[in-house]
Amino acid sequence: MSKLGLEVKEIVKRYKELWRIERAFRTIKSFINIRPIYHWREDRIKAHVMVSVLSLLIGRIMEKKMGEEMTVERISEILLGVKAIPIKTEDKVITIASMSEEAKEIMNKLGVPAPKNLL
Repeated sequence: MSKLGLEVKEIVKRYKELWRIERAFRTIKSFINIRPIYHWREDRIKAHVMVSVLSLLIGRIMEKKMGEEMTVERISEILLGVKAIPIKTEDKVITIASMSEEAKEIMNKLGVPAPKNLL
């Protein structure tokens, strides 16, 4: 038992999974395009960090729901192919959308309803 109250095997296991955290931060910096931003106010610095960590969390939730075989990068690549056009009529807005079967599957697994008017 370590000083942290964890078994040594558990600590080693967590350390070996460190690559996931490192990959996630690389994703935040590259895929999500978060670059060094020079904030001067403490509240803006905290907000920037919060958005970064929140995006990491959302990405990990998406990966878990999709299974370990699909990364957030791949999920995002597929979802970028979804096209939706809102059309306003006099009394309502109709969305016409186009998406691949992969995108439909992802949205279904994530619990996001697909638009009803698909092309």
